[in-house]
Amino acid sequence: MQSCYRSLLPAAILVACAAPVSSWASGCNREIVVPIRFQQGSVCWQHVGVGTTFTGQFGAHQRVTGAALGQFYSADDNNRTSITAGPWQISITGPDGFSASAGDNGQLDAILPKAGQYSISVGPCAIWGSQGMIEICAQ
Repeated sequence: MQSCYRSLLPAAILVACAAPVSSWASGCNREIVVPIRFQQGSVCWQHVGVGTTFTGQFGAHQRVTGAALGQFYSADDNNRTSITAGPWQISITGPDGFSASAGDNGQLDAILPKAGQYSISVGPCAIWGSQGMIEICAQ
């Protein structure tokens, strides 16, 4: 999973630098759902852009790992705004109330209890609508 951060960080910085002002955080206003669609034979899926919730079908006992990086929008006391890039919080929910969150290292690592539809979310909601990159792997 360390390679995830190595591949995500340069892309996240590029996304942060290239993002127009109008795409900055919408702060919990609108959920943006993106379907997870693995290419045939691939164990990892990446999304670059905006998104708050990423949904897909996973199998029982699959190990799902993931990380998300992207923009943080902030204003200082003088009303100047800035954008920085860094890791986002990431969590997964699924059937029968299953849930797991990333550890202190910002990386999600979960064994799924049963097959079904799972949702992977990024946070805090203050970053919703910001540019970012997420990578999900399933084995």
